[in-house]
Amino acid sequence: MLKQRTVLGLVAGMLLSQSGLVAAEALSREAVEAWLKSSPAELPVAGTVIGQDGKEALRPLMPPGFFEGVISPDMQITIEATGDYQPPQVYKDATAANAGKTVLKADGGVDNYTAGVPFDPERFDDVSPAEAGMMLAWDHVYRWQYYGYRLKTLDMVYVQPTADGKPGSTRAGGMEGGGTAERSLVQDYHRVYLNHLAMLPQQNYKVNGLDSDTRYFKDLIAFVEPFDVAGTTFVVERALEANEEDQVNSYLPSQRRVRRLSAKERSDNFMGSNYTLDDFEGFSGRVMDYEWTYLGQKTVLHVSNSREPTMRFGGANSNVAIDQWQVRPCFVVELKPRWEGHPMSAKFLLIDQQTFTPTMALMLDRKNELWRVLLTHYQRPVVDNSTPERALETSVSKWRGSIAYDVKANTTTIARATAPTEFPTMTEKEIKRTFSLSRLTEGR
Repeated sequence: MLKQRTVLGLVAGMLLSQSGLVAAEALSREAVEAWLKSSPAELPVAGTVIGQDGKEALRPLMPPGFFEGVISPDMQITIEATGDYQPPQVYKDATAANAGKTVLKADGGVDNYTAGVPFDPERFDDVSPAEAGMMLAWDHVYRWQYYGYRLKTLDMVYVQPTADGKPGSTRAGGMEGGGTAERSLVQDYHRVYLNHLAMLPQQNYKVNGLDSDTRYFKDLIAFVEPFDVAGTTFVVERALEANEEDQVNSYLPSQRRVRRLSAKERSDNFMGSNYTLDDFEGFSGRVMDYEWTYLGQKTVLHVSNSREPTMRFGGANSNVAIDQWQVRPCFVVELKPRWEGHPMSAKFLLIDQQTFTPTMALMLDRKNELWRVLLTHYQRPVVDNSTPERALETSVSKWRGSIAYDVKANTTTIARATAPTEFPTMTEKEIKRTFSLSRLTEGR
């Protein structure tokens, strides 16, 4: 159980120095646990615009470290009505057809899962916290995502603080607040799912052929800018067998060869950023790499339906979304790495109760102090019912951006989509052509 303690005294004492905003003292595990147990006196009402005078009321709804460290006095938080984001009927049908069939194995894996939501959240309070944690993990992994999404251009900007939170000499990636852009990368990203596809009951819920009997999804990450990383490409293949390691192949033009990444390299800073391959969107989906503990529920503020065509960021280090925020009820789960050499001791992951998308993650270092805060930002599509395919392509919450804030170093990596987020219908031929390992050396 989480200890009930006041968080205000533990997280106070943030001060402004000539090197930017820095933490006067580290935030302990107890401070994070206290925040997870905290709740506001009342929830903000839709249509409210909250400025400096009312900001303190938002403390229980925004993660510690982030709340104190990046929300500058001139920031305003706009509250919109909480949206109702139901999955399409095909996903509901798959859930109903397979209800009660999925079995949680002793090691935390699953047996007899086909499609839809694996575990009814109503069961979380009827089993042990460890079992409920694993159930929530699989509900998150197998949430509705159609064939997966494609982003033709995605910016990743490394932001360093500047004195008094003022803008630096270099600006990039939607920066409208303080900080300076130390480096900016542009990438092309595409994920495709091959199995457990709710819209394909006539094909046993999977694509025909390819690797669908052994692979759950494939990722393609290709860097196109700047010149010194252009052509660097990664293909990540996730196995259906939960205990099997990912196959991660990378091509670095400078080495002119394809090489396999080890499991330990997944916890390294990805391309020098504040992200790793294991925490994009808060969690990579490798359930068996962690011990899970369900901690209950918490309501937070989250950008669930961005109003911006391309995301904008303000605040002390240009890492607070200038957008509309929703009050979203979330499940809370703690992940502890099973690899003793992992730089993280624990991660608290908050998952939207309706969409099962991650809203935020709070990571602790090996000292059990708050290390990084990750926030994800989404946008709801305009539904297009012109064809059955278009209806499904416009039924999924679209990732539009995220921030990875290093609380201790006071640095941020901003990631944001600069092209439309698409959920394209994929044929077997298109999947094979797009994700073939032989194309790694061809350039993108």
